[in-house]
Amino acid sequence: MKNRRIERAAGGIVVRMQAGRREVLLIEDAYGHVAFPKGHVEPGETWQQAAVREVAEETGIRARVMAPIGRVEYPIERGDIQVSKQVRLFLMQAEGDEAPVHQEQEIQGAYFLPWPEASQRCTERGYVNWSWALETANVLWQWYEGGWEQTWRQAQADVPDAVLDSMWQQVALLNAQLLEVADKELQSIAGPWYQGRGLTIEDVNWRTLPIDFPDISSSATILLRQAVEHTLLKPEASALDVENLCEQAKDQQFRTVCVNPMHAGTVAANLQNSPVVPCIVVGFPLGAHAPETLAAEATHGVANGARELDMVIPVGSMVEDDIWTVYEHIRAVCAVARANEGVTVKVILECHFLSPLQVAKASLVAIAAGADFIKTSTGFALGGARIADVALMTLAAGQRASVKAAGGIRTRAQARQFLRYGVTRLGTSSGMSLVRE
Repeated sequence: MKNRRIERAAGGIVVRMQAGRREVLLIEDAYGHVAFPKGHVEPGETWQQAAVREVAEETGIRARVMAPIGRVEYPIERGDIQVSKQVRLFLMQAEGDEAPVHQEQEIQGAYFLPWPEASQRCTERGYVNWSWALETANVLWQWYEGGWEQTWRQAQADVPDAVLDSMWQQVALLNAQLLEVADKELQSIAGPWYQGRGLTIEDVNWRTLPIDFPDISSSATILLRQAVEHTLLKPEASALDVENLCEQAKDQQFRTVCVNPMHAGTVAANLQNSPVVPCIVVGFPLGAHAPETLAAEATHGVANGARELDMVIPVGSMVEDDIWTVYEHIRAVCAVARANEGVTVKVILECHFLSPLQVAKASLVAIAAGADFIKTSTGFALGGARIADVALMTLAAGQRASVKAAGGIRTRAQARQFLRYGVTRLGTSSGMSLVRE
């Protein structure tokens, strides 16, 4: 049996503005291919630090990281050692106007080309496994240079309809394009488990948002009750607290009661003969469990009466674009649900730590793994649910899944905006105040 090891490399698609046009940095490698500068990750380096260093070493260009693009993995052999090669690319912006000076030992040339010419050259002479990367970089450049990370993504859920809707009209098509390039990447790299349907802008119906929702009325209160998942996940929550939570949920006819796994039996017993559904969290709040542990926790919860499972993805894996590990974890819980008829799985992405492109990819991976819902947050990160993430997730879900917002939803105005942008469930510990406003 051969020895195995992991080798990591990082680099970037470096962009600069020259005479009012975008240019892309390309290299000619020793094999006659056109590529992007990249190289090995040194011990002690982050992915981003390695990307900056390698671009400078290979081309002489100083650049800063703007956002992650994606990752490919492939096996190689070095003698009797089986190597798993992991390579990440970042969108990077050149600092200064210096001409590239290539590293002569390994590279035949380095140069900037206008974007259309660079795209054509990559099509003709680029590597197939990165065929999707330049299109993704183009969409990301529009997102970050357009300032949408600072405006739309930071938009608060309690601002007036007109303000949110105006921003959405400007950024909706770009959200559809984010999903399109995310799908193309997954189709290219994920393997047979990703049974995507080849998303296009026409498939992603961004024109359906926002959804009409009443402002302040009795019908609005009824709709809120149907969406609220009455939640208590504090570490100090007692059995009595959970029992009281159940009484409130039954009285208000909330959708579910969501608690930590040890309280599954208590909730199931207290909600008997009630339409309120028992729900537990799995792998909460860090998403750092092994798949086998997730499956065991889910199995125990279902055996004790839970009918809905809110699991956390391995967040650190998604942060470094490891969609394979994310899929494996989600699939472990979905397998338990499928073996128990009527059990629903909601997958928590913890969007606070993810870029918009990673939110898109994580959503598509979760749906491919069998998720019934994709959910924004645990409520334990610094940031909770955001309108921008919800809208993007709603487009990703389409008709195949639903969306749950959670984290920081404390007012009726906030809840209403999330429902307008596609959410059908609201995870909140403030359910009582929402329906009483």
